[in-house]
Amino acid sequence: MANGTIAFDTLQTSGQITGTAKSVDTDYVVNGSAKAKALHRDQVLQSGSLNHTSLTDNGTGDFTHNFTSSFANTIYSISAHCHYTASGTTSGIFYNGHAGVERTASAIEMESYYMDNTNARTKSDLDDCDLICFGDLA
Repeated sequence: MANGTIAFDTLQTSGQITGTAKSVDTDYVVNGSAKAKALHRDQVLQSGSLNHTSLTDNGTGDFTHNFTSSFANTIYSISAHCHYTASGTTSGIFYNGHAGVERTASAIEMESYYMDNTNARTKSDLDDCDLICFGDLA
């Protein structure tokens, strides 16, 4: 069976979407869509993640997201959020790139912290963490 190429500039629905957004430029799909997303609970990668082979637990509050398909370079954007539930209260916190460890095209090491009401920061395994990455794939 031969493989071919389909070339087009716009995707359009056959009426499944109501309102005015019935078509989208393919450049937007390629350039404007997330290339990786993950949800992990208690340091376990959940189903529904995109472009992730695994999550490596490096210790308390320290983990590495490993991508299935590498980015073209290390210039990709990250949006991340975690939350922590303790004593019946929920506190949100963002997680940052691991200090002293540069991201690579195929993985990013992260640290998560819980900040209490006195603004004391404690490295912690948080309950739910979300990660979305935008950039060019290799």
